[in-house]
Amino acid sequence: MIDDDPLPLLVRVPSLGADSREATRLRRAASAGRWRRLHPGSYVRADQWDALTPRRRHVLLVESALGRTGARHVVSHLSAAALLRTPVLGAWPDRVHVTDPDALGPQSTVALVKHQGPLEDDEVSSLRGVRLTTPARTAADLALGTRSLEEVAVVLDDLLHRELTTKEAVLASLDRRPRARGQAGARRALAFADSRSDSAGESRTRVLLHRLGAPVPVLQRRFELGRGRWDPHVDFWFPDQGCVLEFDGVSKYTQSRWRGSLTPEQVVVKEKLREDAIRRQSEVRAFVRCTAWHLGDPRRLRSLLESAGVPCSR
Repeated sequence: MIDDDPLPLLVRVPSLGADSREATRLRRAASAGRWRRLHPGSYVRADQWDALTPRRRHVLLVESALGRTGARHVVSHLSAAALLRTPVLGAWPDRVHVTDPDALGPQSTVALVKHQGPLEDDEVSSLRGVRLTTPARTAADLALGTRSLEEVAVVLDDLLHRELTTKEAVLASLDRRPRARGQAGARRALAFADSRSDSAGESRTRVLLHRLGAPVPVLQRRFELGRGRWDPHVDFWFPDQGCVLEFDGVSKYTQSRWRGSLTPEQVVVKEKLREDAIRRQSEVRAFVRCTAWHLGDPRRLRSLLESAGVPCSR
């Protein structure tokens, strides 16, 4: 209903009759682990649920909760991010987030987390029949409510990179709520955001480079490899140190979005040949790769950078 690919079919007890034989069978099947109850009266087959990614599970939770929301409720915050296919750090919530302009304060139920408005008409969009906050409002909400620069950067960079919103639009949404808590941090995160980051791993790396006091790198630098060939880009380029830094995520080798029709083995060979060609550039003195392992401890990335001649002041 909401995602690009069809989601598993939800079976709702109210449509069957709460006391019907089919409803009783579903409840027993859920107790036995063959079906999963998402909300009271809403079920999905357990094997289909297990096959979904965490984000798509939350999208299905949104679909399940729609019958429990009021007409004034608008899907927002992390739930809107899930519908927008935006990556986030950490786990997706087990309850659906909505904004209620008429609420007197935050409220929570077994299915919903209700945020207080205000919410203007131009901050609400529709996606396949679902009312949700616009990308700009979603970005502003998450920037205001998230303390970690790393978490906010992943969301902001993605929405900007995919051109779903602009910094000006997010800033305008923040300006509409001047007294909202978290304004200073949200504005700093927005200033730091960069549309040239094209993965969550690159966004996280940027934040850590900033925290380590590394020189500000050039993003998505291209190198001419000769014979009219150009490298698409490198993730980070430190011109004063002649150092290329690449973030190596597993998805580059495993997901078809990144490797196309190539096998993982062919991607490895292609990456090695590409690296060799970049290393032969006269201005390149070092080429290093970081992974999620390096991002797990700042000391690991600092050691990698310093081994390549890139100083860190913090």
